[in-house]
Amino acid sequence: MRSIKIILIALLLFSPLLAKEKRLVYATSHEIVNIKFNNLKIEDFIKMVAKIIHKNILLTTPIPGYVKFVSSAPVYKDELFNLLIDVLDARGFTLVEDGNYLKVVRSSRAVKEGVDFVSKIPGVMRTTIIKVRNANVDIVAAKIRQFLSIGGKIITLRDTNSMVVADYPKNLHIIKRIVSFIDQDPSSKMKIKFIELKYAKASRIIGQVSKMAKATINQKIPINKIEILSDDATNSIIIIASQENINKLLPYIKKLDAKDLAGEQQIAVIPLENAEAKDMVKTLNDLLAKKKYPKEADKPTISVDEEMNSLIVSARGEDIEMIRKMVKMLDRERPQVYIMAKIVEISESKARQLGLKYGLEGGKVTSNALFTAAMNLGGSSIVSGAINSLLKMPENITEGVALGAFIDFLSSQGAAEVLSEPSLLCINNKDSSIYVGKTESVLVSSVQGSSTTDLARNTYKRQDIGLTLKIKPRISSGDKVTIKTSLVQEDTAGGQPGLPITTKRQVDTTAIVNNGESVILGGLIKAKYDDKETKIPILGDIPIAGNLFKDKQKIRDKVNLVVILTPFIIKNSQDMKALKRHLYRLNRLEERYYDILIHKLKVKGVSRGVRSTANP
Repeated sequence: MRSIKIILIALLLFSPLLAKEKRLVYATSHEIVNIKFNNLKIEDFIKMVAKIIHKNILLTTPIPGYVKFVSSAPVYKDELFNLLIDVLDARGFTLVEDGNYLKVVRSSRAVKEGVDFVSKIPGVMRTTIIKVRNANVDIVAAKIRQFLSIGGKIITLRDTNSMVVADYPKNLHIIKRIVSFIDQDPSSKMKIKFIELKYAKASRIIGQVSKMAKATINQKIPINKIEILSDDATNSIIIIASQENINKLLPYIKKLDAKDLAGEQQIAVIPLENAEAKDMVKTLNDLLAKKKYPKEADKPTISVDEEMNSLIVSARGEDIEMIRKMVKMLDRERPQVYIMAKIVEISESKARQLGLKYGLEGGKVTSNALFTAAMNLGGSSIVSGAINSLLKMPENITEGVALGAFIDFLSSQGAAEVLSEPSLLCINNKDSSIYVGKTESVLVSSVQGSSTTDLARNTYKRQDIGLTLKIKPRISSGDKVTIKTSLVQEDTAGGQPGLPITTKRQVDTTAIVNNGESVILGGLIKAKYDDKETKIPILGDIPIAGNLFKDKQKIRDKVNLVVILTPFIIKNSQDMKALKRHLYRLNRLEERYYDILIHKLKVKGVSRGVRSTANP
């Protein structure tokens, strides 16, 4: 009991002191102070704050300057302490704890004074360690360094990926929040999504999905990092990303996974209407050879069905559509050229005799190898005069009519022989050919038997003898036709057995003529020998003795081979119908011109005292 009484007395005696000490400890919070001063020295302001907060403050260096504070409302004591720190910070000083008192030091040296981890006085600088778990500590430190006060310091510890920061409590609070935001673990929000595809190939569309992700999502931000993989075994796209980013990519992947017939291998038959399938496939293969494919198996293959004139294409749907478009552009109705040809041999001697008989020139071959049918009937030209006024046709048409009628006249008089009159329907810019001739047996060897009575054994070779005409027409602008022509004539000229002699005459030329205008090729001349026999009637027919009343001679003649080509442009089927009517009209005109020509020649022949043998 006595000891209890002693304790109670001691408590009663020291209770005022304990209460005073308690006020010293908590004097810095939630107590209101009414202050107002103007131009107060900083040193006096330090003394006033020390008295109010009941804390000793050591000032070792004079701090010049004054403080002006205007208060319209009471302030808390802890706010007054923060006000002192702001005033000192403006002068480059701060407060640090040193045991049971505070000390004024320069801000640049505050950390070196040993800033503790725990501060008894709120508001003074202190030290803390911040652990960085997910980000690089150096990168985080560089980002938060600007939030330090003038005297704040930061040190990074790379081994532990941590940082030591010394600063005021309010700055430390901001820095911790920023570090917490930066140091988020992206993997905690990452999801793994398997998207199984129904139609498209995962390996085929993964590139497109990756490009879409880069274009729509900023992946420089760690939380937005995306990994996109493909699994061929399950034909799936694997996305590792946040749920938000997965949701952004899902609609795009579903669109890519639509039924893609264009990507599947298909077979198509493409019939052609105008072009030749075997020519078309060569053109298409040349075009497709320049296109690159990821796999050789994806390259289209094209074959030809000549009977159906169709292309058989094995390719992906998109390539088939591309080939269809190319075929549509290439398989157009091509213009054609209808060429009427007339191959004529004209005897130079007979034509000269006929000219002398009727007073005209015929069968003349000029130096440029063009055959001319010049006529001089003692009056105006038949073409430019009577026929032209009678028919009222273009000059090139009337010239063609006159030329045809004149050749018919020479043929009727035996001065010319029409070997062939072929007609060719040529595709524009395509080669066509005509062959007119015969096959002869040429002696190549002769072997005599050992006995004089043995017959000789001869060996013959069949030789083609004739004329080959190759034509390649090309339609130019302005209804003109460029005709590339090659004319070759081959013949035999005797020779010894086993050594036959052959002749070959060739003309290659290119001419540009108007539609319906004739081009004449000549200059292929050969010598011809005819046996001519004259006799006295009755006496020349007497056996043996009749030879005395006969005269035989070998006459040498020159034969001109002339080819006349007349092209007509046919752009479509309607032009063909119009051409048939046109040619029929020309034939009628040529017949009328022939009648006029014969009539004029008869009149001319009577006036010259010559009896015409021309048939009316």
